[in-house]
Amino acid sequence: MDVREEAYEKSVKLLHQLSTESGFTASVKDVANYKRVWARDGVVAGLAALLSEDKDLEATFYKTLITLQDNQDETGRIPSNVSISDGKISYGTTVGRVDATVWYVIGVCKYALVTKDNSVFGQFKESVEKALFYLKCLELNGRGLLYIPQGGDWADEYINHGYVLFDEMLYYFALSLYGLLTGDTKIIEKKDFLSELIKVNYLPKKEYSDDPHIYDKQLFEKALTERKSVSPVTYFTNHSVRFHSDVFATALLLHSSIPTPDEKKEIAENIFKLQKPDFPILPAFDPVIKEGDDNFEHLKSNHLYGFKNKPYEYHNGGLWTLVHGFFLSSVDVKDREKHLKEFAQVLKDGEYTFPEYFNGKDYKPMGTDCLGFSAAAYIIAYKSGGDKISQKVFL
Repeated sequence: MDVREEAYEKSVKLLHQLSTESGFTASVKDVANYKRVWARDGVVAGLAALLSEDKDLEATFYKTLITLQDNQDETGRIPSNVSISDGKISYGTTVGRVDATVWYVIGVCKYALVTKDNSVFGQFKESVEKALFYLKCLELNGRGLLYIPQGGDWADEYINHGYVLFDEMLYYFALSLYGLLTGDTKIIEKKDFLSELIKVNYLPKKEYSDDPHIYDKQLFEKALTERKSVSPVTYFTNHSVRFHSDVFATALLLHSSIPTPDEKKEIAENIFKLQKPDFPILPAFDPVIKEGDDNFEHLKSNHLYGFKNKPYEYHNGGLWTLVHGFFLSSVDVKDREKHLKEFAQVLKDGEYTFPEYFNGKDYKPMGTDCLGFSAAAYIIAYKSGGDKISQKVFL
């Protein structure tokens, strides 16, 4: 059997193993809080389930969404995770996980669009509207962009904060899918406005200098001066702009129609340069923050149980199959099957243990293994490009 097909079958098998009556758990391993239904992990697994067209996995995705809906709070916020053993709910510990709510809206809308089951969407519609209202409240200045606290998304112990491209892109897809599903003109207009905000502020050009969508004129000019490549702005705050490579955010950007085709090609080529010559999996973020660098103490002080972001580990230069799969699914390259085969070979060489990530220096698997989002990412890469495409991941 071709290694690409074998990796696909093994990935689907793991998602079946993660299926419970409450939905997808993050891992089969009962360690820390991984044997819980997570909004982020569950929706990523659900997107892969829809692409696989496996009806049992689609049913588990539905159960995942029900569990999240049942534990939505009065503000409209969706939990980060829910324990399947005792029902304990977490919305985040050091800070709330904003991306959980956005992933939920994406998951419900994508499920309804793919299954074409209007009655199911009716069941979730009120919950989704509450979630969108909660997210609107997180546009703290009422100007269209979500404000994310440090640790407010999947990069929970990294340095990103403020107006973070990753979360703005998730918000863009949530609004886009809801607008596509309902035809709500206000939401569609809001999505179009957000699209312009992202284009102008995260892909700054001199020609946008008088654009009314500029969030902060001084920061925009700073971004124009400091931007050295085609890569988008990673995040900005009220006083700073960051340009380190956020590969997951970039993958989401490439899934959209916001960049021009030429920009997409240049951005993708730039990301491919981050691949190691002897190991294909892309890092979550680049460059690695090392002791003595400006942000190292900032990074070192942000953790819950212990410092995980040592150089080349976790989000600080760790290599993530989750990120790699979404990126491969976002690009149209002639040698796509070669990239997919390399991805599959990494999984096979690791005996399909699906680790959380790999060390960015010695390539050893790290974190918890049997991770659903690691398997789901391969399914997404396998099914959403080339001649095997059945549907797009988002739109």
